[in-house]
Amino acid sequence: MKKVKLFSFALAALMLGACSSEDVIDNGGQGTVAPGEKGYISLAINLPTTPSTRANDDFDDGLEAEYKVNDATLLIFNGTDEGTAVFSEAYDLGSMTPTSVGGNITASYNVTQDITKPGAGNVYALVVVNKGNVLTNDGEWKLKGESLTGKTFDYFRTTAQTLTASELASVTSDAEGSFFMTNAPLYTNPGGVTDPNGGNAVTLTKINTENIYSTQAEAEDNPAASIYVERAVAKVTVTNSNTGSAGSSLTYAITGWTLDVTNTKSYIVRNVNGADWWSYKAATSNDYRFVGSAAVAAGLYRTYWAYDPNYASLVEGDFTKLEGTTPASLTDVGKNAYCLENTFNVANMNQNQTTRVIVAAKLTMAGAEESGDFYILDNDKNTIFTKDDAVKAIKAEYLTNPAVVAALQDPTTGLNEGQSIGEADLTVNFDSKETTGGDLTVTEITISDDRAGDFKGGEIPAVLKADGNNDIIAAVNAGKKVSYYKGGIAYYPVLIRHFDESQTPWDNAEYNNNGNDYLGRYGVLRNNWYNIDVTAIKTIGSADVPDVYGTPDDPMESWISVEINVLSWAKRSQSVDL
Repeated sequence: MKKVKLFSFALAALMLGACSSEDVIDNGGQGTVAPGEKGYISLAINLPTTPSTRANDDFDDGLEAEYKVNDATLLIFNGTDEGTAVFSEAYDLGSMTPTSVGGNITASYNVTQDITKPGAGNVYALVVVNKGNVLTNDGEWKLKGESLTGKTFDYFRTTAQTLTASELASVTSDAEGSFFMTNAPLYTNPGGVTDPNGGNAVTLTKINTENIYSTQAEAEDNPAASIYVERAVAKVTVTNSNTGSAGSSLTYAITGWTLDVTNTKSYIVRNVNGADWWSYKAATSNDYRFVGSAAVAAGLYRTYWAYDPNYASLVEGDFTKLEGTTPASLTDVGKNAYCLENTFNVANMNQNQTTRVIVAAKLTMAGAEESGDFYILDNDKNTIFTKDDAVKAIKAEYLTNPAVVAALQDPTTGLNEGQSIGEADLTVNFDSKETTGGDLTVTEITISDDRAGDFKGGEIPAVLKADGNNDIIAAVNAGKKVSYYKGGIAYYPVLIRHFDESQTPWDNAEYNNNGNDYLGRYGVLRNNWYNIDVTAIKTIGSADVPDVYGTPDDPMESWISVEINVLSWAKRSQSVDL
């Protein structure tokens, strides 16, 4: 069983502005300003750090680098409602020095900004932190190169962007980093043991325009709004709380890990627009899991799901997959990696769409070669082979192939009487995985030219030559699978759980698109930290990264024992036996 705890994302506190408190906008005097006039606005962006006892309100502060604000931009929208509000202006807020509370906890940033007071209609604020090359200004504000002029807020949360994790997250040390952040969607009713039905999800922050003042001091004394931001990526860490053996013949050491089946598409702002899952609760659970129970502010609660661009369909080109390869590089145990949000409905909760961790472990096997290399045949993980023995098995498969037997016995072109072909007469060649490790494919089996004179006619029959035996080679590959564990390295896939077993209990039944019971059981959500703790390896894993198929997430063979915890950074942890 995999245990999952939720972690909630960093919500950083920031006050906008940078002029001295004595500065006065020349608009005719002190006090509030009229529409179209210049004034000062003070906004607060807050990061609550008090955890609750509820699983998906379990928080962790993370690294100082993950809170660092190198730059911040305030985007103003005008309109009758959040979704249709139109972009009107943006303001560079610059870098900010945080107030740190208790180690790495970033509790607040303080800034005040001069702003032109908007006219009629509601005024909404979106803050973008560490904009990088995602949000640019070359005289015109652009998102990924596209002008923001005339764009509604719905454009930000419903237009798919092709992004890389490195564009949105960078850590050079524990204290130096740059994480792209935007407003976090919050809900107006609590969840947990309480049905949040009747509440609303709010992403943009409505500004009290009456609190735009002619002096900085007045603005600071009367903040116009509080804004909550979250990181645009999910965080994953693999730890190993237990090392040892899964039997007297198997000892292991985890050498590293990597992410697989990662999304390449994302919305700039987490999208919960039109969501109907807020009151979902599994039949045997008491947890309304999509909304937190601990208020981040009066009447505002964290939310724990989202739509992503490929939520309801599989678009193969949208995912980076490692299947059938040996990873070129690995992340060290205990170190972090980041990826784009990857969510899906229950109908698409399948292995070929679910972000996973690939754990690499070096197995020390009795009977392995001095280098640590070993081979297994036909997925039988109870017996290992040296290369010589594996090749012998391939040769035996070849020599017993009916087409080969018929060719050797052919009365016109076969062997002369009293002659035979044995393993020593054969050469077996494999594909490039003979160098890298993995599931090997036989590319050629040839008979030594020295034996040509032992055939009628003085030459090896065409059907047995390298350019004529394709069907035979295909049959050999189908009849005998060889897996090569280079250096004794085996790979173990772990699908990342979002909600834990208590929130989405599964009883080996089909999902049947049951959102109440299973939605969110798997997936990765931005600003959540998934900690996968390997507790045991149960058997030999795969020789390379296993393929993924369009089969449901749960009915997969488990080679590893893990616990998954999710913190805030909601942190989610998972333990696995491999």
